[in-house]
Amino acid sequence: GCVMGLNVILVNLISTDYLTRYQAPLAVNVLAGYFKAKCQSVPIQVLDMQKIFKAYNSDEQTVAENFHHTLTQVITEILVTCQTGPTIVGLSIKWTTQKIAQEIIDRVNEQALNAKPLFVIGNIGATHGYGELLVQPSFQDALAVIGEGEEALTQIGLKANENLPSFCSKQLYQDIAGVAINLDGNIHLCPPEQIDLANYPQLEIVNPADIYDEEWDVHALETSRGCPWGRCTFCSIRKQFDNGQEKAQHNSNWRWRGFSVETVLNNIRNLAALGVRNIDFKDSEFFGPMRSPAEFESSMARAEAIAKGILSINEELKVNNETPNKTISITHVSARVDTIYSSRAGEEEKNIRRKNVYALLKSCGLRRVYLGIESGSPSQLKRFCKGVSVSDNLRAIKILRELGLEIEVGFIFFDFVATLDDLHNNITFIEQSGIHQTDSRILGSLRIQKGSPYVDLAKKKNLLGEEDPGQLSYQAKYLDKDVEAIEKTFSAWEKATKALVKILPSYLRIKSYQLDFYFIKELVNCYRNQETVTLADVMADFANQRKNLLMLIGQEADDGQVGKNNQKLLREYLAFAHEGNNNLVKGN
Repeated sequence: GCVMGLNVILVNLISTDYLTRYQAPLAVNVLAGYFKAKCQSVPIQVLDMQKIFKAYNSDEQTVAENFHHTLTQVITEILVTCQTGPTIVGLSIKWTTQKIAQEIIDRVNEQALNAKPLFVIGNIGATHGYGELLVQPSFQDALAVIGEGEEALTQIGLKANENLPSFCSKQLYQDIAGVAINLDGNIHLCPPEQIDLANYPQLEIVNPADIYDEEWDVHALETSRGCPWGRCTFCSIRKQFDNGQEKAQHNSNWRWRGFSVETVLNNIRNLAALGVRNIDFKDSEFFGPMRSPAEFESSMARAEAIAKGILSINEELKVNNETPNKTISITHVSARVDTIYSSRAGEEEKNIRRKNVYALLKSCGLRRVYLGIESGSPSQLKRFCKGVSVSDNLRAIKILRELGLEIEVGFIFFDFVATLDDLHNNITFIEQSGIHQTDSRILGSLRIQKGSPYVDLAKKKNLLGEEDPGQLSYQAKYLDKDVEAIEKTFSAWEKATKALVKILPSYLRIKSYQLDFYFIKELVNCYRNQETVTLADVMADFANQRKNLLMLIGQEADDGQVGKNNQKLLREYLAFAHEGNNNLVKGN
């Protein structure tokens, strides 16, 4: 019989844990753009579950029912496409979406009968979890793509297109770099190869909504990949771009690489032509490495070249009679502290240069910098292998504020080896730096990520517990019983409002974060001064303060100030917060 042409569908998965934040589905759209550039004859479409969920979001039904409807719609669209010819379905598996991927695979395979698709799983869920996933019945016939997915997906598409009658046979794909398959119960991985960013095709975005991040009103773009440092013990980036050789010391796939300045500026220019004005650089680190003089020079020169390029694009926009407020703004970048300030000997001139580069970025509309501070305790910083000091952290924050830039902070308040002194130092630092007045969740606990050096650290101290495959992390015990008790109490406290704060406007979220901070400060003081008898009173007092805040949020929701787009979720989460808050006082 005649075989129809190949179709490719990429699905951006969400789970019920992540309904509150609409994040730009950048990964699947970047993949689709690369694929289009390399396989022009094969049609590719993206199904974004969050977009479908948001469009459907019926007020008559619960959030869970709306989510189920979204899932069914995705499955229906896949089945319809399967009827038109051989189909590859790519599933982008992030945290807690493995079960959703599994349900899609099972239901599609059940209903597609003789028109089953070839499933390809990717993103961090596949990169870190392919060994466990591919042995499960649902995933055993899938291909897993490890690390960067563009070239692997392209090669899978080309290979499938050449072998349409047998395109579902996974053995066809076993020699494609970055692809893992289950061959008779053994996992076979063809080691990944790095994408050549210098010759990367132009990002082709026809519809800017594809890369729009509603919460911050920005469009997402990447200018680099990897990390210039790569040593933090809580991070799994070295394994994320692993080439499958566990012991390979020379593996440098995780290292920072930038797209060419020309590509970045062309992407920005094309987005500007589509009416895009606010751009968020989604890189894990915008700046390249800083350690050697040559690295410092090339990283700073690149940032300057991008900034100057944007300024000249803005000049072009002005010439075309655009009003000045219609210029491109780079609203946000992520950076390390040593891109702002270093206290190492001989860095004085470089520190002036650093500050000037940030001032230049500010002239391109930069508003917020995400800073991985992580801790205000010297021993914690050392344990995390951050390569900066507490005073460097304070100085960097001060410099950004002097430049008029907002900061968002990465901070790990608790880790499993932390002492009461660490917690006390963190509290002192938070007050000194004022980061409890920023829109940042700074009181979180370390997640021991699969593939991170902290796994070994916890193992050595006999603290490591069970693996949680959905979260790609491990449970663990705390070394210090008091720290464990504080963490447990605070987690119970925070649980009440954790979902709610995500959908609040910034000013209310900050109020909630501040209350959290003063609560944890009291908790730590109780334990340090051995006054734990007063804990119940502290809890009751703060629960009462929070009750007033929740009533204020309810009031603003009634007045239409809050939750316009998300009344349904807001009401559910607010009710949950009230209930959780009341239970704390009762001691449940």
